[in-house]
Amino acid sequence: MNAGRARPMRIGICAPYDLGRPGGVNSHIRSQAAALRARGHDVCVFGASSAPLADGEVALGTCVSLVIGGTETGIGVDPRAWRSAAALFRTHAFDVVHTHEPLMPLVPWFVVRQATAPIVATFHTHREGGHRWYGPYRRLLAPLMRRVRTRLAVSESARRTVERHFPGDYEIVPNGIDVNRFCRAAARPEAMPDHLRSVLFVGRLEPRKGVDRLIQAMTIVRRDAGGARLVIVGDGSDRTRLTTAAREAGIDAHFAGRVSEDELPSYYLAADVVCSPALGDESFGIVLLEAMAAARPIVATRIEGYAELLAGADSARLVEADDPAALAREITLLLDTPELGRTLGARGRAFARAYDWSQVARQLESIYASTCGIGISE
Repeated sequence: MNAGRARPMRIGICAPYDLGRPGGVNSHIRSQAAALRARGHDVCVFGASSAPLADGEVALGTCVSLVIGGTETGIGVDPRAWRSAAALFRTHAFDVVHTHEPLMPLVPWFVVRQATAPIVATFHTHREGGHRWYGPYRRLLAPLMRRVRTRLAVSESARRTVERHFPGDYEIVPNGIDVNRFCRAAARPEAMPDHLRSVLFVGRLEPRKGVDRLIQAMTIVRRDAGGARLVIVGDGSDRTRLTTAAREAGIDAHFAGRVSEDELPSYYLAADVVCSPALGDESFGIVLLEAMAAARPIVATRIEGYAELLAGADSARLVEADDPAALAREITLLLDTPELGRTLGARGRAFARAYDWSQVARQLESIYASTCGIGISE
């Protein structure tokens, strides 16, 4: 990573999913934009949206909601976005255009085809069983890939998913977080009083996240560890089913729903254990990184994206996916031995510093400068 600084650049960032709805990639893009602006660059975020946008973001057409890989996703399929993208490029003289998930229809396609500046593209998706579109539609998508000058992936698992169908050079640029945001003292959420031990899940409520296995595990924790409250932050298509499952299991479970970005750190900081029981198809695990920044011990499944991130951290207890008994065993261990939890948490916080947006933005700045042929000053 270059220690110098590039001259201020005009950077366009294209979102692949509905900017009018909350989501991990959208949070990533907005944090990326803020970090690059803090380094003096002029950044414009654009993409399809189902709602009015703030902070100078530009809407390129409307959206529809689809279920892709078990995840409800809003994507832009408005053909009028072609003209909107063309108008954007006429009025904004970007030095570089950074498109996230450039093969996601339709807005990223239009942006990649019409961009007059060099294109950098980031691939976020990982699928253990292979991407359902890349193989069948490779011939359709290959011309788009040829327009991309610099290819990035958020992890080795994401790289493998795309490289299998589109071989080439990919640089790993991980997801980033604002580490300090998860370190500051905050008032405890009402659902997590200090006299009550709590296990926290953060994420979408959909089958691949494995929350039903965590609910099963908590029935064992109640028996073996004297109980703890399960706090579930997030929403999704599975919420009704999971609420019923928790009630029928007789566990102490609180469904907090979606919480604001400002409130989220307080949930991590109040947790005794953070658990991510996903069954697969996770490319990175931003929740794990947030938990580490908050110095929380983690119990997670040994799926590819999680195992790769956690390999160097030594801050988590890993179990095989789809094993509620193993989840319960490790949760119980951490609840009963808080000194182990503190040790794991301290290691995690130190590890997370390398993923702070201040570090990731420098890496992106260097990549943009190289892509555009801009020198770096010392």
